[in-house]
Amino acid sequence: MTVHLTNDRVAGAPLMTAANLRELRDGLDQLRRRTRDEIAQRLREARSYGEGLNNDDYHAVREEQLVLEARMASLEDTIEAAVVIDLDDYGRGAAVIGSTVLIEDLASGAVSRHRVTSAHQPIGPDTITAASPIGQAIMGATAGTVVTVELPNGRSRSVRLVDVRTGEAASPEEKAAA
Repeated sequence: MTVHLTNDRVAGAPLMTAANLRELRDGLDQLRRRTRDEIAQRLREARSYGEGLNNDDYHAVREEQLVLEARMASLEDTIEAAVVIDLDDYGRGAAVIGSTVLIEDLASGAVSRHRVTSAHQPIGPDTITAASPIGQAIMGATAGTVVTVELPNGRSRSVRLVDVRTGEAASPEEKAAA
């Protein structure tokens, strides 16, 4: 499902681009193949060492299989709930997944640079996921926009987008990090 991102979308839905969703599906397919092929072979080998409580190899492989199955179930849930956004729906200079944004906290005056990422991508100190409260508040906003972010602790925080760089406007370092 491709949607134009608005503030009335389902809260908490994992937001991603079509490319991010394909990447997630590919990762799930790889896990399925690994579980089906590699784990099945390792279970056959471990069974040859005997049965029962004394077969540590068998139990270790079964435990790994359960972990992989839980990971696959989590990926399936994320894929099913994913909201795919079409970045072409936004004008130039709008904050979207893949943008680098410069944000000013209006209460403290602190300015910080962040990369907006898809909901399933790893986060770090310089990233904001599109599914986070601040990510949801700035999605689609342009430089100069002031937004109020409703935080999980019940407080709110007002921030101003100082700069938004996307695609060709991003620096070479920012493109390499994407």
